[in-house]
Amino acid sequence: MCYSGHTGMNKNVSYPFKISTVAKKSAYVAKWLISAVKKGEWKVGDRLPPERTIAERLNVSRTAVREALSSLQIVGLVEARVGDGNYIVALIEEEIAIDEAVAALQESKSLVEVWEARKILEVVLAKLAVKKATEEDIRSIERCLSQMKEAIGKREQDEYLTANNNFHLAIAEAGKNTFLKKALAPLLEITTHQLVAKISKEYIAVHAADIVNKHQDILNAIKEHDRDAMIELTPSHFVASEGIFLRTLQNDDGPADKLSEGARDGS
Repeated sequence: MCYSGHTGMNKNVSYPFKISTVAKKSAYVAKWLISAVKKGEWKVGDRLPPERTIAERLNVSRTAVREALSSLQIVGLVEARVGDGNYIVALIEEEIAIDEAVAALQESKSLVEVWEARKILEVVLAKLAVKKATEEDIRSIERCLSQMKEAIGKREQDEYLTANNNFHLAIAEAGKNTFLKKALAPLLEITTHQLVAKISKEYIAVHAADIVNKHQDILNAIKEHDRDAMIELTPSHFVASEGIFLRTLQNDDGPADKLSEGARDGS
C-alpha cells in the first residue's frame, strides 16, 4: 500500500563519525548497511529506517543512500515494498564486491540497458494491471497519485520522486506477477537516483499539470480496464521521462526545465 510509515533507527547500531575520503559515499553507505546486518543489528524481515534518517545519521545525501539501496537490491539483500520502505530479505554469508556493484550503476552503457529493461517490464506490467487490478490495487494507486499531487503542491522533488516510484510499484503490484515486480524494483531505484539532480522545484512547478494528467490517465485506464488506452499511453509516458534520464548520461549540467520539449515528465 502507499502510505507513510516511521521507523526509528536501531538504537544498537553504531555510527561512524567520519567518512573515508577515498570511498564513494554510496559504497560507504552500502558497506555500513551490510556490516550492520552481519552484526545482527538488523535481521531478515526488519524494515530499514527511512532514507532521510540514514542520510542524516551518516552525513551523506539521500542520493548516496538511494544508490546504496539500489545496489543492495541487485545483490538480493534488500527489497523495496510499495509505500512501506525497504526491508532486509537475506543474510550476507560472504563478502560482496559492493564497490563494483555501485560502480556499475554509474556506468553509462549499463544505465542505458537498465532504462531499456525498465521500459519493457513496465509496459508488460501495465497491461497486466489493466486486466488483473482489484479494487484494493486501484485504491493503492490512487493513494500514490494523491501523494504525488501533494509533493507537487509543495514543490518537494524528493517526495515527488518517492511518490512517483510508489505509483509505478503499485501498478506492478496490480499486475500480479511476482517475478516481474521484483525485477522492476531495483531498476526503478537506479533510474530514479539518476533523475534526482534533474528534477528541480522549478521543473515541478512548470510541468505540474502535465505530470498529474499523464499519471491520472494511466490510473483511469486501469480503473476502466481499458487495454487499448494503456497501450497508447505507456509509450508516450516513457518518451517524456527518457529524455531526462538519457541526458543525465551525457554530463548535461542544465536543469530539467531546460530540456527538450519531448522531456516533460519525470516518470
